[in-house]
Amino acid sequence: MASTTRNRKIPQASNESGTISASASDSDVSIEPLVNERLAKQIQKEFWFRLRHLPSKITRTVGPVGLCLLSLWGLLIYTNHYGPLGYWAAFISWSTDYRKQFTETSFARNLGLNSPALNPYSLWRGVVVISVSTSATYLCIALLALRHELFHWKPEMLEKYLHDAKSSFLGRFVSDSWLSYLFNVYESNYAKRTRDRIQNRDHRATDDHRELAQVVRSLTLVQLVSVLVVFAMWMTLLQTGFESHDVMNLPNSFVPPVQILTWHLIGDTFYFFPHYIAHTPRGSKGIHHRVLPSFLADSLGSFLRNAHKTHHRSKANLAIAAWYCSVTEQVLFNLFPTMLGPVVTQIIADKTGHAKIWGTHLITLYIWLLAATATSVLAHTGFRTSWNDPGKHDEHHEFAFGTNAVNFGTAGFWDTILGTKGVKYIEGAKKWQEQRMRQAALHIASARTGIPLTRAQQLVVEQPMVDYEWIDRRVED
Repeated sequence: MASTTRNRKIPQASNESGTISASASDSDVSIEPLVNERLAKQIQKEFWFRLRHLPSKITRTVGPVGLCLLSLWGLLIYTNHYGPLGYWAAFISWSTDYRKQFTETSFARNLGLNSPALNPYSLWRGVVVISVSTSATYLCIALLALRHELFHWKPEMLEKYLHDAKSSFLGRFVSDSWLSYLFNVYESNYAKRTRDRIQNRDHRATDDHRELAQVVRSLTLVQLVSVLVVFAMWMTLLQTGFESHDVMNLPNSFVPPVQILTWHLIGDTFYFFPHYIAHTPRGSKGIHHRVLPSFLADSLGSFLRNAHKTHHRSKANLAIAAWYCSVTEQVLFNLFPTMLGPVVTQIIADKTGHAKIWGTHLITLYIWLLAATATSVLAHTGFRTSWNDPGKHDEHHEFAFGTNAVNFGTAGFWDTILGTKGVKYIEGAKKWQEQRMRQAALHIASARTGIPLTRAQQLVVEQPMVDYEWIDRRVED
């Protein structure tokens, strides 16, 4: 099934010469709209206007996850210098109490989960807490983004459900005007929300309920597999000098930033190269052909390409489908690069005799895995907001398996070195920001002058990412 596109056309308010576009109505073609345009340009230069939009600019630049990490680092610095705030101790106490309550249930007793033999392994802290917290993070962010994605379901598709609701048993007790009002609210939000989307395409899961069911089934499977991989990571850490019991003392303030940056670089390395090989077009010679015999390189490329193909069944991104992939990809592309860093640094700290300071701490491990999960979901939302810009990964999906494929890494380190860093998303984000600033200034100008904005001025938002001329049939069909 080929994915569909929305051919929405957003009229432009004016061209560079200041004249009104032909898309505006005859009543709009007057001197009044130009007054708002001229005033809006002056407003954008005002200090308070720039100051008002500075927080959103910082958030988009650093990213919501980056801001959270910086905030937590600030709390750690404060705690280490001025005394504990009690947040970490409270979490450990709450988690321990909940574990005791759980192990006393008949379900836990029947499975032997209350056995003292399990205590040395701290499976509750190392497997249950990590699995539940990362899954909850994934689900919460995906559902928040789905609120936006629901508006991408076409109104004409939902019109059938409106008629079904009116003819249903419960619908007989609800006024037709109420149901029609709710549907009209949806239609108006549909037109408003779809302008934020980077690509002009729908994800398959928002086009077909069977595709959505397939995404949910795949996510359920990879989540179960993820628990097993978390278990393997935890058992590996326990073979080192990793401390899983005496965790109340927080790490030194300078350790977590260094560790997380190191883990990010390790993750980028072990994610970039398999990902790069998977996107090498068939018949082309990739970087793996330089170090492997041809038959092995071809086999590796085919294996990774097939493992990764499920994730690229749709060009458009969808937050809830961030981990919509094969089990092989989930292990090799998502979990292994993320979990390798904490294990490697712990082993190095053991071998060098600095495990007490530089060893992996439980709280740092928690934060790293939650941040990695959140980053993965946010990269797949598919629409720009004042606090998140996933354009980098959208550009990767748009040019997935062609010669123009870009953005294979997470940190961008190897993309920069090997020349695979895309620039289209940077240009798109800049234009989108300019349009957003102009639109905000136009609303202020309208309030000052009392002159209503034209419809063209109200709809000013530019998302230039989509390219209809490039279609990869191997993925689309």
